[in-house]
Amino acid sequence: MTPAPKQLLLAATGPEPNDEERHLLALAEWMGVGVRTVPMAGLASLLPLCAAARPGTYSLAASAQALAAETDGVLMRLLNGGGAQPAELLVFGWTAAPAHQRALRRLTGEALRGTTPLDPGILQFSLPAASAPLSRQLAGLDFTGSYEGSAFAFEDGRGTAEVETILTAGKRPVFVCLRHGSSRLFLLGAPLPRINQPLSRRHGLEEHYAALVAPLIFLRDSFSQSFWQAPRPTARLIIDDPVLSMRYGFLDFQRLRESMQRCHYGTSIAFIPWNGWRTNRQNARRLLSGTTELSICVHGCDHSNLEFQTQDAALLDTKARLAMERMLAHQKRTGAAFEPVMVFPQGRFSQAAPVALRMNGFLAAVNSTVIPVDHETEEITVGDLLRPAMMRCHGFPIFGRHYPRHLFPFAFDLFLGKPALIAEHHQYFRHGFETIEAFVERLYGIEPRLCWPALDEQLASCCLQKLLPDGTMEILFFTRRFLLPPAACGAGQYMLRKAEPRAETIAEVRVDGAPAPFSVERGELRIEIMSEPEAAHEVEIVDRRQPHPAPARLGAAYKTRVALRRRLSELRDNVLARDERLLKAARRLARAFKATGDA
Repeated sequence: MTPAPKQLLLAATGPEPNDEERHLLALAEWMGVGVRTVPMAGLASLLPLCAAARPGTYSLAASAQALAAETDGVLMRLLNGGGAQPAELLVFGWTAAPAHQRALRRLTGEALRGTTPLDPGILQFSLPAASAPLSRQLAGLDFTGSYEGSAFAFEDGRGTAEVETILTAGKRPVFVCLRHGSSRLFLLGAPLPRINQPLSRRHGLEEHYAALVAPLIFLRDSFSQSFWQAPRPTARLIIDDPVLSMRYGFLDFQRLRESMQRCHYGTSIAFIPWNGWRTNRQNARRLLSGTTELSICVHGCDHSNLEFQTQDAALLDTKARLAMERMLAHQKRTGAAFEPVMVFPQGRFSQAAPVALRMNGFLAAVNSTVIPVDHETEEITVGDLLRPAMMRCHGFPIFGRHYPRHLFPFAFDLFLGKPALIAEHHQYFRHGFETIEAFVERLYGIEPRLCWPALDEQLASCCLQKLLPDGTMEILFFTRRFLLPPAACGAGQYMLRKAEPRAETIAEVRVDGAPAPFSVERGELRIEIMSEPEAAHEVEIVDRRQPHPAPARLGAAYKTRVALRRRLSELRDNVLARDERLLKAARRLARAFKATGDA
């Protein structure tokens, strides 16, 4: 039977939604949920609509303003079973207005007696472990943040209804759930996020956690089939810079391998292509053969100072092409395959850099920030970073990663269906592998199903999926080579979508090696396929051949500086890093000569 098209029904305060109502609608639609508004004047129409609907086909939302103004008690009747099926109601936009206080007491049967404003500024947010059925990977975790605008906490009353706290701010409940028989009432005292709000490179998605967490929990729990979600949770540790010797700085490869096998995780070494000629074949075989536990991806080209931050198209193309050529030569000489995934040196790149990577065969980039250094203020928004990869740079995916200082960013990524990508350097292993093992254990604690495939396989199979009303499985994917995993495939029709702003660059699309029909509409590639049960599929986007810019000249002086930089970097990591005083002196000297990305 065709699944019911579950929707979010919003009881709007007026003929058109107000700002807070529009924020909720926009977030719901972006996360895959169908929406419909019902003006307050027509609220009575909800009773026959909900009574006639199949079970599980709608959830309700209304602002506290709408609830306070309602005189017919329609929402309360629906919550108490008037729609002939269990209802879910989210009420948001609470303030300290007397009308809101009265509405809150009436709605909760005095279980909550009112709201009080939260102090502005930085707050500690917590998600109780008991909320795990709702908040999933986020349960039991804390983060710091602040609200833009006024926020209110709920105060306990004398009622008998049980109040489940889902999110607290400053130890006070701001998002709670009450049960009315088999129906559920969600109350949110915080402002809703604006998914079209521009982001700066300095302040990414983290500063919006406070506004995002609660409505995302409600949407994911209430719309489990239509909310965008990943078919499997994945993770990978990425260690920048090491050469392929048995030991680099504090990183002992034999102990790393033992740790990975003992604690069940996988690692990619972000390998500098310039070092390719130095790899010992025997070491390459010992480290990289016969397993995907340990692999190598690409870390810049020469790893010269901020080399992918430039906007010079010729220089970027030369660096991307040379990096790929060096990695292919390294693979041919040593037998060590590599993942065509770029990790930008110093984490900095321009908007033009992804164009060069795409033209030279790279699959994706992974970076500690997904925002280019030269992006325009309005270009990248909160909504862009709710996807597994940022796709604004010419349809080339840039996946985010985090340093393992706090667990919450990884939990939030997994909650959204993103891969949990861990960034580190050799210094992290100064005292051995206990720290990373403890962190991996905590990741398994929030997501027991976590798997650690090779980085290129992980990103090529990364997708979000949801079920459409006609039974079609709709899938968002992000890389030019996409592996549709068997876990996502039952028999039936699939609609595949990928951001592609420039249709003229695509020559053809192949599905399982054969040309397939496709269309590009409003900056999005669409492909329809039929699948058999448990079948896997490979999709490849083939670009038209485009002329490369004239190669940039990398003269003898430049090559000498690169060789010196690489030798000094290894001296720093293998020798100076063992003495903090020497290391600090070397860093001061490097900054003085502008030989570091910190300058």
